[in-house]
Amino acid sequence: MAPPTDPAMQPPPMDRTARTDLEAAVVALGCFWGVEAAFGALDGVVRTTVGYAGGQASDPAYATLGDHAEAVRIEYDPARLRYTALLDRFWSLFDPTLTPAKRRYQPLLVPQNAEQAEQARAACANAVAQDERATRVEVVGDGAFCAAALRHQKHLLRRHDDVTAALQARLPDARALVRSPAATLATGYLGGHRHPSRLADDQDRLGLPAGALSTLRAAARRHGTWSTFLRVEQST
Repeated sequence: MAPPTDPAMQPPPMDRTARTDLEAAVVALGCFWGVEAAFGALDGVVRTTVGYAGGQASDPAYATLGDHAEAVRIEYDPARLRYTALLDRFWSLFDPTLTPAKRRYQPLLVPQNAEQAEQARAACANAVAQDERATRVEVVGDGAFCAAALRHQKHLLRRHDDVTAALQARLPDARALVRSPAATLATGYLGGHRHPSRLADDQDRLGLPAGALSTLRAAARRHGTWSTFLRVEQST
């Protein structure tokens, strides 16, 4: 079936142009909704998925995690973003003063291949040399990841009805919303992890109406902590 001729009914521009030859990374840093926004805001990240990793229990779910932790799977363009830049973001967000009250909030690095495992262990060693409390971070040998149910995906986005509705109008179903690069980037803004000045460059790629863009801008200003922003270009 041919796509709609009305641009307003087609998927957002960045969804239509997203590369398919992506690499994946999995991290855990506490509640997965905030972590999803922090990584979704980075240039080179195409999509994020929340779920569970780090345990042996079968069929984890939000209410029955067993020994798993809440985690985020990050799909990224290796031509624009290196795994080491994702590690930099991880450590910029890691708070050594916090001891997880539950296993579900345990900080984890979950390498997806041998190269990531080597880089993750090296990054942990460097962090421990600066602060021994970084030993709280586990590097998981089993890179398995289990996606959470659809109702748990893009939680920060779905708290803003106007942005969600604008994206849903251009996408075929709820699963497409979860997989949407535009939804991933919008979530980054809503979580306060992308500076509102970036909207001048991002608005055409997002393909959102003026009202939804205003919501992104206001949320980014309200929640933003700009000192934690990662200059990705220095790591690529």
